[in-house]
Amino acid sequence: MLKFIFMLIFMNFMMVINKKILLSFYYNLLFFMSFLYLFMYMEISGIYIHLLMNYFGIDNYSFFMNVLSMWILSLMFMCLDKKELLKMFLFMILLKVFIGFFCSLSLMVFYFFFEVSLIPTFFLIIYWGINPERLSAGFYLMMYTLFISLPLLIYIFWLFYSFKSFNMNLMMYYMNNYLMSFFDYLIIFSAFFIKLPIYFFHVWLPKAHVEAPVYGSMVLAAILLKLGTYGLIRLMMIFVYSCINFNYLIFSVSIVGSLVVSLLCLTQIDLKSLVAYSSVVHMNFLLASMMTMMKLGILSSYIMMIGHGLCSSGLFYMVNIYYMKSHSRIIFLNKGMMTILPVYSIWWFFLCSSNFSFPLSLNFISEVLMIMAIISWGVGMLVYLMIICFFSSAYSLYLFSYIQHGDMYIEEKINFSLVKEMIVLILHLYPLVFLLLNLIVFY
Repeated sequence: MLKFIFMLIFMNFMMVINKKILLSFYYNLLFFMSFLYLFMYMEISGIYIHLLMNYFGIDNYSFFMNVLSMWILSLMFMCLDKKELLKMFLFMILLKVFIGFFCSLSLMVFYFFFEVSLIPTFFLIIYWGINPERLSAGFYLMMYTLFISLPLLIYIFWLFYSFKSFNMNLMMYYMNNYLMSFFDYLIIFSAFFIKLPIYFFHVWLPKAHVEAPVYGSMVLAAILLKLGTYGLIRLMMIFVYSCINFNYLIFSVSIVGSLVVSLLCLTQIDLKSLVAYSSVVHMNFLLASMMTMMKLGILSSYIMMIGHGLCSSGLFYMVNIYYMKSHSRIIFLNKGMMTILPVYSIWWFFLCSSNFSFPLSLNFISEVLMIMAIISWGVGMLVYLMIICFFSSAYSLYLFSYIQHGDMYIEEKINFSLVKEMIVLILHLYPLVFLLLNLIVFY
């Protein structure tokens, strides 16, 4: 793993020193690194491979999140129209932060990378956003994230004072039976709930998505939301007994949140807002499965993290393609696009069907497993799950049918696609479908 870290560091130096290297060189190199990483560490069997003393390591949970980070960041490089050094430099810093977070073994290092990821994201929204509302979006993002992070930092220091170690493996061993109060439970887990985001604290996400540029929306949906879910997995392994006591409260909020936000999706008139709210539905559904504390629930949530990261990022990219051609994200101003841009209809179909977990996508397997876990936890949840799944398919079909069919409002001529756009869409869909054929990798 250190070879990959040094390679990423030298890529930053190459950007600054040798400015003649083409943009394609960097994203091809990142794709190559993700494949190399996949082949080298495929035989991880549930235990950590230690990389740098006791601070960093890889196990099954961090493995695919690192691959997803490299994959999405390389797709973000492909979204740049020309070689923009500052953006490329920021993307590489963001990738190092993600890998550092997913490989952390120390709770303090884990917290550091979790909070540092906010800074590049803030710049992506504030500096490269388009509308004046990006200031309020950045303010929401900053306040929601920082408001709860200071109590978490104080609690981490208290844990070190009590147990004399930041090492998460040792804490997992000694603190399984540790029972905390509900107030302590909220302090520890709230930072990750807000990052997800859980219902009631989800207001920052649609604002940040709508105001961010396309690469900002891609990294927000694909990786930054997964920081919260990954952090929950790690900390639930440590505080098992306390989570069994208090998870039912968060479970109820997430189930109701999925139901309410899925209804809210049907009222959206902005394409980006609809995709952003659909992310909130999936994240709350994922959280409900994770809160069951069953192995099936954790596994299905993890598969959904990978599937949603690829699917949601692809949908934001498709929205941006239509925005660049029609200069509007309003749904009824993008009607009838099948007539003038038929080449994109199949991509909309694949991505929208993946979004409501149609078979032959990774989301389908994860959603079936999540439903099994939640019903095992309580049979009464079946009614809620049926309604959530129905509305999830309803807003995805509403999104697809409304923009593909109907009378056109756009009269001017629209340019057809570039080869690069097709490649980006293929690279979103390829792992989403073909991981389904080799699910043993998640075992």
